[in-house]
Amino acid sequence: MPTHSISQKTSKLVIIAAVVYIIAFFSLASGLINALIEGAAASSQAFILPTRSAQTLAETVVLVFILFIGMGGAIMFYKAGQGGTTKTQGAFLASGFALVAISLMLGFSLVNLKG
Repeated sequence: MPTHSISQKTSKLVIIAAVVYIIAFFSLASGLINALIEGAAASSQAFILPTRSAQTLAETVVLVFILFIGMGGAIMFYKAGQGGTTKTQGAFLASGFALVAISLMLGFSLVNLKG
């Protein structure tokens, strides 16, 4: 019995570490450092700064969410290849394409708003 509880603790720790790593990676990929340096120096209180050289922390949060939507689509692609019925595979594939398309549209819209 004790081996099972140690395995569950290790499993939970691995999942927590993976989630923290992904959040940190997506935050850095979304421009967290730029937002901390340049966004704080911007005098505007806008949600989206109309320049591509600076961004706000709110923009960074939105970009992280967009990356998570895209990652959800990639997970759906993975699940589609895991097997199951043809109907299930089709549903996973369609939802994967939908999530990736939504994340692309949101990302391009944000870039378009920045000018």
